[in-house]
Amino acid sequence: MANPHKFYLAHMSAKTGYRAAWDPSRPHVIGQIGKLDQSGVFNVFSNLEKEGIPVETLADPSTMEMDYTSHDSVSISVKLSGKAPQAGSVLTDAEAGFSFEFKNERSIVFQTSGHRTHQLTNLAEIERLIIQKFKDGNWDKNWLIITQLVEANTATIIISNSSNSSLELSAKASAGTTDLKLTDASLGLTVAREKGSTLKYITQNGLTPLYRVMGIRHPLFGKPQLSTKGDKEEQQKESFGLQDFDPGELQE
Repeated sequence: MANPHKFYLAHMSAKTGYRAAWDPSRPHVIGQIGKLDQSGVFNVFSNLEKEGIPVETLADPSTMEMDYTSHDSVSISVKLSGKAPQAGSVLTDAEAGFSFEFKNERSIVFQTSGHRTHQLTNLAEIERLIIQKFKDGNWDKNWLIITQLVEANTATIIISNSSNSSLELSAKASAGTTDLKLTDASLGLTVAREKGSTLKYITQNGLTPLYRVMGIRHPLFGKPQLSTKGDKEEQQKESFGLQDFDPGELQE
């Protein structure tokens, strides 16, 4: 796959309704203001507080886990300590770990723990102030605001780059024999064997892998509208809303 990140961004948007951060380790903060470049990277220019706009936020009161796997193209096997390994595995009987088989280059494993969503709760006030700033010439029409953000204590994200690839992760010797989780940093997971190519973020801490943005218009495209004399005034009205992901954002 020539551009695995393009597949990742489009696929995660379609499956979760969120934009995916690229790369997944890039940190984000609720209320950040930025622009999306042609690679799907959100580049920070400012934040709402610096622009004199008050911020009110709400975070989920409890945490959860998120587990998404493109099951039609990925198989995952858990190897417990003391159990016999699968044929062809490099793991020993005493080792614990995980085995992955990726049928094609469009395969993703996305798991989080300590998963919590943050959101802005004063959007009506934010919208009013941004529209006024734009009318006064004090707001870049291409700016987008992060209005929802998913934070994870730990996350494991694996993206296959090639067909018929495989991967084995080995846990450190002190790992328990039951309830192994891909997001458990205490396992000390390391690559024991790999065939083909994958992008891997293994038990990364403090990621903000998913987010939503709002803005005056789509920063790169903005779908054209038919213009008639009767609707000219209506077309000149600026609106503030959710900016959905469009695969066309990611240029060659």
